[in-house]
Amino acid sequence: MAQVGEPARRIEGWKSIAAYLGRDRSTAIRWSRERGLPVHALPGGRSRSVYALAHELDAWISGQETLPPDPAPSEPSPTPSPAPAIDPLALPRPAPPRRWPIVLGALALLGVSIAAIGWIGPSADRLDTATHARFVAARDDVAMRSAPRLHAAIATLTRLAQAHPGNVEVQEALAEAWLLTREFGSASDTLSIGRARAAAAAARAIDPRSAVADRVDGVIAYWWDGKPQLAGELFRRAIGHAPGDPLAHLWYANILADNGEDPAAQREFDAARTLAPGAPWLLADYGWGLWSAGRTAQAQALLTTVATQYPTLASVHDALSVTALAEGDLAGYARHLAARARARGEPELITYSTALQRTIDSDRRAGNGPAATYAVILSRAVAITQNDDSPDHSWPAFVAAVAGDRATLLAILNNARARGERWGSAGFVRRIRARFAGDRAIDAALTALVQPRIEPA
Repeated sequence: MAQVGEPARRIEGWKSIAAYLGRDRSTAIRWSRERGLPVHALPGGRSRSVYALAHELDAWISGQETLPPDPAPSEPSPTPSPAPAIDPLALPRPAPPRRWPIVLGALALLGVSIAAIGWIGPSADRLDTATHARFVAARDDVAMRSAPRLHAAIATLTRLAQAHPGNVEVQEALAEAWLLTREFGSASDTLSIGRARAAAAAARAIDPRSAVADRVDGVIAYWWDGKPQLAGELFRRAIGHAPGDPLAHLWYANILADNGEDPAAQREFDAARTLAPGAPWLLADYGWGLWSAGRTAQAQALLTTVATQYPTLASVHDALSVTALAEGDLAGYARHLAARARARGEPELITYSTALQRTIDSDRRAGNGPAATYAVILSRAVAITQNDDSPDHSWPAFVAAVAGDRATLLAILNNARARGERWGSAGFVRRIRARFAGDRAIDAALTALVQPRIEPA
C-alpha cells in the first residue's frame, strides 16, 4: 500500500489489472461492472483506456470476504462486448406523448431534463413522499453535471432502484446518470456504459416506450457500438415519444454533428435550445457542433463565453482544448486540459497537463519550435487509441495533421483502414482535409473511412 507522500503505483490496462488480481481479463471487466472494482479511465477518443491504482485495488480486495471465482469452464465468460443489437423494426411505434404543458414549460425554462419529471406519470412501483424527495435531490445532482454530484446521485439512485425495481423513473434517471459519468466523471467506459445499458434495459422492461431508455441506447449505439443508423432509429423513436425532451434532441444533434450531417444537426440543436434555453451544458455541446461544422469563429466565441460563466463545466474545457490545439495554441490546449481534469477529478490528466506545460516551456526556451510538444501529444494519442478494444484513430490522425506530419498521418489513416474503422469525427476530418487540401492519398484514405449516414438521404 502506498505510504504518505509516495507516488501511487499505477497498473495500466485490463490485462495488467487482471494479472494483479490473479484472474483473467473478462473477469476484471465484469467485476468493474458488477462489484465496483476501482478502475479509472484515461481521456481520449470515443473510447478510453483504463488504469488502476494498486492501493485502491488492495483496499477493494480487503473489503471482499473472498474473491469470487471465475465462471466455470462450461459457462460463457462475460466479455466487454456490446449487448445484442436492438432491431429498430421491432420497436413499438411512437404513441401520442404524455402532455403536462405547464410543468414542461416551466422546467424547460430551467434547462431541466424531462426525466426529472417522470414521477408525474404512472409507475408500477410508486415512491412514498420521503423517498421521492431523495429521488428529486438525486435528479438535481445529475442535472448539475459535476463529478462529485454525479457519483452521489448514482449511489442514491442505485439504492432506490434496488428498493423499487418496478419504478421506471428511477431506472431512467440511473441510466442517464451512468451515461453522463463518461463525459463528466472518470469512471471507465466499460463500467459507465455497461451500467447505463443495464439501467436502460430495466426501464424499457417496465415501459417499452421509455424515451429516456431510447436516447441512452442511442448514445451507446453511436459512440460505443459504432452503429450510426441504429442510433438514428432510436433517437427518432425517442423524439416521437417525447418531443418535449431537450436531451433527446441534443444528443441526437451531437451524433448528427459528429457525422457531418450539419443541417439536420442544426435542426435538432435549435429544438433543444428552444426547450432548454441558456442551459450551459447544452451551449457547450452546441459550440462543439458549430466547430465540427466548420463555423470556427462562432464556436470559439460561444465556448469562451460559456467557460467564462461556468468555469467548472468539464465539457466546455474539453471542447476548448481541442479548438486551441487546432489553432496551434499549445499553451491553451494544456490549460484547458488542466481545467477539465480538475472539474472531472482526473489526477492522471492533471499530471499530464502539467508535464505538457513543462515541455511547452522547454520548447520555447530552446527556440526550436514546438516539435517536442507535438511529439508528446501524438505519442499519447496513439498509445491511448491502440490500447482500446474498439479503436478509433481519428484523434491521433487529427494531432498528426495539426503538427503537419504527413507521413505519420498517412500511416495512421492506412492503419485505420486496415482495421476496418469507420469514422464520424467531422470536425477532425474537415480540418485534416483543409490542412492537406489537394493531397489525393490523404483524401482517398479519409473517404474510405466515412461511416453510413444517420438520417436517410
